[in-house]
Amino acid sequence: MKIKSYKNQIKLLILAALFLLIFWTSICPCYVLSKEMTEEEAGQKLQESIDEQLNSMDFWELEQLINSMDENQKKIFGGSSFLDRIRQLLDGKYKSNNIFSAIFFLLIGDITLFLPLLATIIGISVLCSILSNLQFNSSNKGVSNVIYFACYGVVILSVSVSVFYLITLTKTAVQSMQNQINLIFPILLGVLTAIGGTTSVAVYQPMVSVLSVVITQLMVNIILPLFIFGYVFNIIGNLSSTLKLNKFSAFTSSLSKWFIGIVFTVFTAFLSIQGITASVHDGVSIRTAKFAISHYIPIIGGYLSDGFNLIMAGSVLIKNAVGVAGLFLLASTVLAPVIKIAIMMLTLKLTAAILEPLAPQGFSDFVSGAAKSISMLIAIILSVAFMYFIMLLLVVCTGNFIWG
Repeated sequence: MKIKSYKNQIKLLILAALFLLIFWTSICPCYVLSKEMTEEEAGQKLQESIDEQLNSMDFWELEQLINSMDENQKKIFGGSSFLDRIRQLLDGKYKSNNIFSAIFFLLIGDITLFLPLLATIIGISVLCSILSNLQFNSSNKGVSNVIYFACYGVVILSVSVSVFYLITLTKTAVQSMQNQINLIFPILLGVLTAIGGTTSVAVYQPMVSVLSVVITQLMVNIILPLFIFGYVFNIIGNLSSTLKLNKFSAFTSSLSKWFIGIVFTVFTAFLSIQGITASVHDGVSIRTAKFAISHYIPIIGGYLSDGFNLIMAGSVLIKNAVGVAGLFLLASTVLAPVIKIAIMMLTLKLTAAILEPLAPQGFSDFVSGAAKSISMLIAIILSVAFMYFIMLLLVVCTGNFIWG
């Protein structure tokens, strides 16, 4: 009985060995063929993965934002829609000719816009100087003062119309960046979560809220009013030689600069340190998971890992394209107001230089002070833009580091 039982066990082992041999020889050719097909069709499968993911994303609100831009801003962005721009970047179709031509036309348009202001201020100031000298020679100082205040009032009105137009432009630019932050980062963080950056998303998500809600509101509700106060002090301080408020104007300007500097430094330092630390943690976790799939799942572990990498490669490419498209959208939003404010500032500085030998000192001092004040508007726009840029760059680089 024992011998018979032993023979039965041997037969079972032989049958099992034959079964395994037949099974292995049957799957090996399929595997080789599958591997060859994967190498030949990898690009097609990657494109299919990208198209599938893009079709599942909602860019409607971003498209509405782009449609509200003027033609020069659309040229800087480089596409008629956000999705088209993403596809251009994914296909490697990038041209910069339109961007430089759009910037050139912006410069020419802004110069012609502010030339009438320069001519108006110079004409009124020179006329005031001539009339004041005529009245002074006739020893009628009362009439001379009336002429001075009347002309000074016209100059103030002319400059103030342009300055408050620039304030509106600055506020609109900050609010536009706020809308972009609220629309682009949910897409980026969603893709980052899909490729395994859960720790990084946990760090970036509250920082997005801080940038979108807290910092932009601080710029609009604190820094802009400080700028207006400084501008008003500059007006009052140059009404007469006996009333001086230039130190108050300098104080508001200095306070605004310190406030922007502190907010910018704290935000970027905290974001950079936390973001880099989180990306390292996610990178280690992903590499551990890929190693486990490849080595501990029998037979098909390597194939699963390769297929997973192919799908994730599409996600990383989409994330990078969305990030770069976001940078172009940021540039199209920021360049127009910054160029306009810079041209206005240079126009006022040139006007102040021309007025200094031709008009009363108060005119030149007021125009020069206004030129210094509006540089704060550029600082407001660029500070928000740089924080937005740094955060966008960190999110994009985090995904690349995780799967790099």
